[in-house]
Amino acid sequence: MTHGQDARATVKKGCRMFDLSHIITLLPAFAVVLTRVSGLMLAAPLFSLSVIPPQVKAGLAALISLIIFPVVRPTMGQLPENLLGVVIACGGELMVGLVIGLAVNLLLVGVQLAAQMASQQMGLGLARLFNPALGGQTDVMEQFYVMFATVLFLLFNGHLLVLGAVLDSFKSLPPLAVTLRPEAFQVLIGLLGGAYVMALKVAAPVLVVFFLVSAVMGFLGRTVPQINILVVGFPVRITVGLAVLATTVATTALVFSDAYRETIDGVGELIRGLGA
Repeated sequence: MTHGQDARATVKKGCRMFDLSHIITLLPAFAVVLTRVSGLMLAAPLFSLSVIPPQVKAGLAALISLIIFPVVRPTMGQLPENLLGVVIACGGELMVGLVIGLAVNLLLVGVQLAAQMASQQMGLGLARLFNPALGGQTDVMEQFYVMFATVLFLLFNGHLLVLGAVLDSFKSLPPLAVTLRPEAFQVLIGLLGGAYVMALKVAAPVLVVFFLVSAVMGFLGRTVPQINILVVGFPVRITVGLAVLATTVATTALVFSDAYRETIDGVGELIRGLGA
């Protein structure tokens, strides 16, 4: 074969890649990949924020899927021949993306739970505002803790962790190879328990200090009945709570850092647990 014939063969091969009929045959496989990435976008921190327009989320999911599709396609198994089979396969891929996103999102859930404990002790639980980032009503302490945890998440390259998790999931868990094993549920339970442990560690200084404050105020209420504990106690609890919050910011960052590393290991185990 001459050099000219090689060039023509290459051109024909390139044209075939952009042939409409060839693209249509790849749409089911691309839909499977897009579904997993979309599930991640619906549940992962930052990417699932309600302040991000749905058009931006859809465009980002399509862009990521287009980038990784040429790598994922050779590892993909045989696609179902009917529409129902493709829909079922997409449902499994959506579950994988949602599970990975929810596993990472437990980091912020733990911080939010710690903020609820602290705000209840400070008496700020009733002062609730609408938080567009969380898509619901939260108090001032919750907003502060969630924003602080989000900044730490970005500093620790958490957004790259999310994207790396979905890429690693395609390597160790090819499309159409999703199964449910007990190991996956055990990892999820472990991550959920870790979120509660992190919440207790973050809120522990506030809980201990306010236990002492309540004991002191109760003692004063018994010994000095002229003091109106209800009137004096509210500003005292807020002042003490803010002081404890200011002195425990570094500790909160360390606790979040440890939980972040545990989440990285947990997500890897979770992906392996979803595989065959």
